[in-house]
Amino acid sequence: MEIGNWVRIWGSAGLMLALLAAPAGGEEAAPVGSPPGREVSAAKEKPATVEQLPQIEVLAHAEKAATSTVVTKDDIGLGPYQNLPGYLEEQTGVDMTRRSLVGVKSRQMLLRGFDESRYQVYLNGRSWKGAGVKGGYYVDWTTITPTDLERLEIIRGSLSAEYPNTLGGVITINTQRGSKEPKLYIDTYWGSCATQNYRVLHTGGYGPVQYSVAGSFGDTDGYLRNNFVRDRVNLDGSLTFTTPFDLSLTGSVRFISQKTGMIVYNRPDSPYYDSSYPISDGDALYGPGINFLGGTTGTRAFFRGLTYGDDSYVHSQRYEWDLEAKQKFLYGDATFHLFHFQATRQEQYYALNQINRLIAQRGSSDEDTWGWNFKVRQTPGKVRLGFGVEGNYYGYGGITYTYLSPNYVSPPYPTSSGGNRNAQKLHGGFVDTAIPFLKYFELYLGLRYDNYDAAPQNLGAAGRPVNFSEGLRKDALSPKTTLTIRPTDTTEAYLAVNYSTRFPSLPEYYWFGAGYQPPGRGRNSALSPEFGMQYEAGVTQKLPLNAQIRVRGYYYDLNQYIRTVFGYRPSRVIYNIELAILRGLEVETSIGLPYNLTAYANYTWQQSSTSPDPLSGNVTELSELPDHKAHIGLKYKNPNGAEGKVYARLVSKRAQPNATVWLNTVSGFYYRPMNGFCTFNLEGRYPVVQYHGFKGFLYFGIENLFGEKYQEDAGYPMPGNTFYGGLQLRY
Repeated sequence: MEIGNWVRIWGSAGLMLALLAAPAGGEEAAPVGSPPGREVSAAKEKPATVEQLPQIEVLAHAEKAATSTVVTKDDIGLGPYQNLPGYLEEQTGVDMTRRSLVGVKSRQMLLRGFDESRYQVYLNGRSWKGAGVKGGYYVDWTTITPTDLERLEIIRGSLSAEYPNTLGGVITINTQRGSKEPKLYIDTYWGSCATQNYRVLHTGGYGPVQYSVAGSFGDTDGYLRNNFVRDRVNLDGSLTFTTPFDLSLTGSVRFISQKTGMIVYNRPDSPYYDSSYPISDGDALYGPGINFLGGTTGTRAFFRGLTYGDDSYVHSQRYEWDLEAKQKFLYGDATFHLFHFQATRQEQYYALNQINRLIAQRGSSDEDTWGWNFKVRQTPGKVRLGFGVEGNYYGYGGITYTYLSPNYVSPPYPTSSGGNRNAQKLHGGFVDTAIPFLKYFELYLGLRYDNYDAAPQNLGAAGRPVNFSEGLRKDALSPKTTLTIRPTDTTEAYLAVNYSTRFPSLPEYYWFGAGYQPPGRGRNSALSPEFGMQYEAGVTQKLPLNAQIRVRGYYYDLNQYIRTVFGYRPSRVIYNIELAILRGLEVETSIGLPYNLTAYANYTWQQSSTSPDPLSGNVTELSELPDHKAHIGLKYKNPNGAEGKVYARLVSKRAQPNATVWLNTVSGFYYRPMNGFCTFNLEGRYPVVQYHGFKGFLYFGIENLFGEKYQEDAGYPMPGNTFYGGLQLRY
């Protein structure tokens, strides 16, 4: 970064730290709220004066674990038009690996160093993860919009026995449901890169029936070459019927459709380089890859331009159906979920060297996944009890090639293939309890059992027999324990020791048998699940002047870590390495200030180490993770609805490891460095009209105020300063 940027960074940081350290004279400390993890009613809002500090908002939701952070609809009501992970970039333990603000990508957000294949995502009480085949889209982040969201919770680490198959933790998402009183949300958005977005949400009810309907439309040219998103439509609705016997039945549907441009390789070595776009690598978004004569870049000698180019796009659609039954009891409730979702796509490839020339066309069914769960929660007295069972069945449909140009595609040509609806089954259950004792202590004990069943494989890549085709069946027991101590109303500390298991994903399992077979691997070899111990400790302390600080440290010791290395024919090699260790520290702090202001800051330190292995160039760390990350900001919130926020995001340098593979042997190894960066962002809104229950707001913002050049994924620069604004209507 330039010297001028560092001056702005540390100058602003110094000013904010001064505000944090210097309370206004003559002020009295505001009342301290209840410890985290306990349900609390929000205090009534009162106009703030110079002599009176504002109350920190307390959510009326109980957090599930000591590492939890809750994000609500109001928290992400502003910000640029982007996928859901972008609204979480300020959270500790969270790293962004995006290539654009909107659009599809298989790996967009890391949680304590783990991607979506190694942490869980739950939507309205059920698993939201998919098969991850043909590109590795375990989570479709484009499906949730800010309008949909009611509440999101980040649980860092595998602390809870309730959730299966996770190392990094859990993200639970609750979307908007019906309401007794009618509510209306309307948002309009216009911004840089010809971006526009329109969102509407309406909830209401009549008697025992409550409903929710929402819709969103988005469109953007994108920042990189051909990285557009066209006609992005999100639709969802729910209907809840409550019987006189405290039984509620909810049905919901979700639908998304969008056209996403394939990012075109745009570097000076290409004869079709376009200097009006940023320099970047290309990305065809989905798999399996098509072997074009010009490669993926179009720079291959004698075949220049013989690859996909401008106007190539993917038209993707996704459908979700959910049924929920919830029965309330005297001391708790029981909930049953049944769900099914499907995803399809149509791809159009146009030539790089000849505009509008179609060179390939195919269709695919990427998801055909369903599942169920049943959970009971009871609180007789002060002891909390839980029990649950569930089944998740991951599957996918076939792929059909309708056109391949022999002038652009290299033989042997790919052929159409079928799918497998129940390619992978994961059954499991848990029991847990939280027991208070000796006045200040609470002990959480949980035990989880999981059974993994991957279907046998008959054909490998290009129709060849696979080396490992017997199927894979494994099971695991994962005990969990957390000791919490609350010695005062302002202090909470915890110590957690947990055993965690993560089974191979569908792509890992498939390519273990269908991919490159390294020397020494026999026909009876099997891919082992990842497992190991997780140790955590932390403290939350409320301080005078309405301040709070949270500190957490963790150490993960994982065995049989699954490594994927691309470049080995026919596609990649999958294998276990002996050990992976991750360690980190997370610090969060905030303080209430006069004039409805709140200053906040957080810091994340993380390191990793792995066993060396020759198949990946003896890499001994996860170098794509930044060692240091910090945020510092100032928020303003007025009871009349006016809001403002300015904050800085700092991320240290990273590097993406790459092994050069020639004839299925590592011939070289190199890192693609990504420099550290600091972006400044500001946003705000102001009420402009209030009439008969309607409130109208004008909002605005600038993302990356000073146009810092940075990357979250090597080879793909993120946008410079992004301007946006719009109107909001609330009822």
